[in-house]
Amino acid sequence: MTSQHEVGGSYRTLVDGSPLSTLQWAVFILCFLIMFLDGLDTVLIGFLAPYIGAEWQLAKGALTPAFTAGVAGLMIAGCGAGILADRVGRRPLLLGAVAVFGLANLATAYCASLEALVAWRFVTGLGLGAAMPCAVTLVSEYAPARRRALVITSMYCGYTLGGAAVGWLTPIVTQQHGWRAMFVIGAVLPLALLPWLFWRLPESIGFLAERRGDRGAVAALLSRIVGRQVEVPALPERQAAAVNPLSIILSAAYRRKTALLWLANGAGLLMTFTLINWLPSFLTFKGVPAPTASLSGASLQAGGAIGALLIGWLMDRFGSRAVVVATYLGAALVSLLWIAVVDRGSAALLLTGFLAGVLVMGGQTGFQVLATSVYPVAARATGLSWMQSVGRLGGILGIQLAGIGVASDVDPVTLLQALAMPALLAAVAAASLHAGSRLLRGDATAAKGG
Repeated sequence: MTSQHEVGGSYRTLVDGSPLSTLQWAVFILCFLIMFLDGLDTVLIGFLAPYIGAEWQLAKGALTPAFTAGVAGLMIAGCGAGILADRVGRRPLLLGAVAVFGLANLATAYCASLEALVAWRFVTGLGLGAAMPCAVTLVSEYAPARRRALVITSMYCGYTLGGAAVGWLTPIVTQQHGWRAMFVIGAVLPLALLPWLFWRLPESIGFLAERRGDRGAVAALLSRIVGRQVEVPALPERQAAAVNPLSIILSAAYRRKTALLWLANGAGLLMTFTLINWLPSFLTFKGVPAPTASLSGASLQAGGAIGALLIGWLMDRFGSRAVVVATYLGAALVSLLWIAVVDRGSAALLLTGFLAGVLVMGGQTGFQVLATSVYPVAARATGLSWMQSVGRLGGILGIQLAGIGVASDVDPVTLLQALAMPALLAAVAAASLHAGSRLLRGDATAAKGG
């Protein structure tokens, strides 16, 4: 028989002070798998572009609308999904998002025209755009403050590993079964995961406590976290459903941080989406064999996974701002290296792609940590999703500029080197976040965020 214990202080006290429980591990693993599938389905079009272009006999740059449509879907869904998640919960949005991008990938596998491909990539983007902010927010609200940065960035490794898996699988699968088989894989995996999510994924404990004021549900979840029955004597004052979370992140208290996060994240996503969509094509345009170009893209994604872990570990120890600034300064330097390695064989290309992944894609995870730390529970999913969505304007800009450059016969290496400019912009914007902000100090208490 278990004994009952009353919880003093906030519900966060137990979450932050207890070892990781089976429940928390289940949340982290399921969200890791969602992020893996998100990454896989996001980058599919970039890796398959050379194969689609060859089969359909498309001109250089003709697939730019398909790249852009996917990012536009990501952006639009992110804006709405965050607000909905702060109103109705993280769990239902996640389940719906996974279903949408799974079914959309299945439809993409049967596309017979560029117009259909563009349309279904947009729908896929809607699902992907809703999934990521909900998954990151859910994990952040189950993670103990002392390890929040590492937990979030570890989960984000799923995204980059999913992208790497596409790079490794594409040469094998397309050679045997054609490019459509990759979209079938991108459909079957999320649809197979969906029943497990429905069965095992709980609602956010932060949402239940501060949005719904559900003491019974919070006590049940806390009991599973600490391994004994607990009573919750008090919860934070329930947030009124009428409160607009968007008004919170744009209020005087958060406006400056919001603008700087949007700018820095937008510059980072300009680099990220340019690389994940165009790197294999850039290299094939320079005469690199398609399998080697695909493996270079896989190295980019693998580097992102390693970078996410490394950056999360560093952020928990040295604070967020210094790590993010240093990361993007390094990304600017790596962008300038492409001219020295493009003709030096596959090993040099794979290494440079890996380093770019560590710094560009790994650095991108730093902004996810910053956003979950700076916003309160009532607006956390909104703050994160709007940062991602507005930032994706940078991604769209990067894709479009790269397409214009390719169509204008600009040397692809020059386009890769030009990515040093948004890297410097991201570093400057991150450095401009004032040192007095709680999310920059790197202490455990700063990470509690509600």
